[in-house]
Amino acid sequence: MSEIDLDEASLRDLVMVNDGQVVTTSLKVAERFGKRHDNVIKAIRGLDCSPEFHALNFEEMIVDVDIGKGARRKSPAFRITRDGFSFLCMGFTGKEAAKWKEAYIRAFNWMAEQLFKRSMDFNALRNELMAEYRQEKGIASLAGKTLRRWQVKAPVIEQKIIEVEREGQLQLFHA
Repeated sequence: MSEIDLDEASLRDLVMVNDGQVVTTSLKVAERFGKRHDNVIKAIRGLDCSPEFHALNFEEMIVDVDIGKGARRKSPAFRITRDGFSFLCMGFTGKEAAKWKEAYIRAFNWMAEQLFKRSMDFNALRNELMAEYRQEKGIASLAGKTLRRWQVKAPVIEQKIIEVEREGQLQLFHA
């Protein structure tokens, strides 16, 4: 792994969202740092952190991995939070590791920014729809009041029209 691709698409591939939290996996860490996955697993299991920190930042899972020629097997892996990634990877050394530390930090920041933007877009859209809803509800209420007024006044006006027409006919016959 001599060249590190640090463009936005590559950064997006490094992190994902799981239950609203930005995470990566031990598989991606191994791939991007050029390390064997079993060594990354050993490093995670051997971290000198509290059990609480480990439980909050390293979720063990089982994944299907390709072992060649179309064969697959189950393998342990970890879902890693931003804090877990920092704790794990800041122990990796070398120029390539340093480049990837920077790339992962940017990837996590990029994903957090995307979540924030999505949240802002959601809130703006919701606020706009709520304002439209209140406006239409007010119009409907006014229309309802106007309709009720029409229902009360229409028969009275219709009766007056009938009376005026009768009087007009009577005057024609008596003239």
